[in-house]
Amino acid sequence: MKFPIYILLAVLIFGVFRTHLSVRRSTSAEERGIAIRFSAFAWVVGFLFLLAFIFLPNKQGVILMVPAFIVAVGLAKFWRDKRADLRRKSAEQTRLDRMKRVN
Repeated sequence: MKFPIYILLAVLIFGVFRTHLSVRRSTSAEERGIAIRFSAFAWVVGFLFLLAFIFLPNKQGVILMVPAFIVAVGLAKFWRDKRADLRRKSAEQTRLDRMKRVN
């Protein structure tokens, strides 16, 4: 029983550092706000999946891993696309600001 607890603890520590890094790497206030909201949502969903995995019997717990994996991959793709879109819009705005006349 100790091995799964160590794995869970390692995943928890990785998640905390990854959340901190994601918020710290944000380039704008809008991106930082979305990073915080997305991280909070991902933590809640992950916690609910973990509770369901713990309290369901063995066969249902294993079957639960399929939707958990699909949701995780979908959230990761959504977050990557949203972050790229926000950075692209920020770069466009920066270019427009640089093109304005000085006079």
